[in-house]
Amino acid sequence: MKTIILAAGKGTRFGELTKTTPKALIKVSGKPIIEYTLDSLPSSVKEVYLVIGHLGEQIKKHIGKEYRGRKIKYIELQKLTGTATAVWKTKKYLGKEKFLVLYGDDLYSKKELEKLIRFPWAFGLAKTLPPSPKYLNMVLDKKGYIIQALYPTARQMKTGILVSTGAYVIDSRIFKYKPVKLSNGEYGLPQTILKAAKDIPIKGVVMKKWLQVNRPEDIKKAEKKLK
Repeated sequence: MKTIILAAGKGTRFGELTKTTPKALIKVSGKPIIEYTLDSLPSSVKEVYLVIGHLGEQIKKHIGKEYRGRKIKYIELQKLTGTATAVWKTKKYLGKEKFLVLYGDDLYSKKELEKLIRFPWAFGLAKTLPPSPKYLNMVLDKKGYIIQALYPTARQMKTGILVSTGAYVIDSRIFKYKPVKLSNGEYGLPQTILKAAKDIPIKGVVMKKWLQVNRPEDIKKAEKKLK
C-alpha cells in the first residue's frame, strides 16, 4: 500500500519558529512530528510519498530516501494551493489501488490507522469542540457512513462535533472529481472527498488518539497525552 504525507505547509500559527524550521520537524518530546507520523503507518504501507514545500530540503535531509525499511519519495511543490492540489501532484505514482493520505503535522495511532485502511474508502474523524463555527460536522448514517457535512449549530459548538483528522483512504476514482475551491482560493481535499461521497460509500472512522499540533501551546498538551 502507498501513503501520501502532506508536509508542505508554512505552519504560520507557530510564528517565528517555523520561519527557520518546517512544521513537520518541530519536536514533541524530543522527536520530530514527521517521525511520529511515519512510525504510525500500518505495516502494509511499503512506499511513502512526502509532499514538501516550505523548507522542504530540511525534511529531505532529515528523513532521506528510506525510513525504517520504507522507501521515501518526495514531491516538491513550488506553490501552496491546498491539500487537493498536493494530492493531485502524486497522481501518476499511485495506480488504481487504494492509498492512505495523512497530514504530516498531526499525530496518529498505528492501531487506528490499521482500522481505517480496512475500508475501501474511509474518512478519519474525531469528536471535539470546534474552535470556530467554520469547522464542518461530519454527519453519519446508522452504519457509520458519511452522508453530509454541516456547519455546527450553537448547541454543537458546546457539545462537540465530528471533525476531519486529515486521515483518508481513497483510490484513483478521486481524480475524476474536480477539486473543490475554497473561499481562500485553495483547493480542499476533504471537501473534494465529500463531493465523491454522493457516489462512493465512505466510512467514518472515529480516531480517539489523534492529536493536532498547530500552535506552540499544543506541544505541551501533546507531550502530556503521549505520556
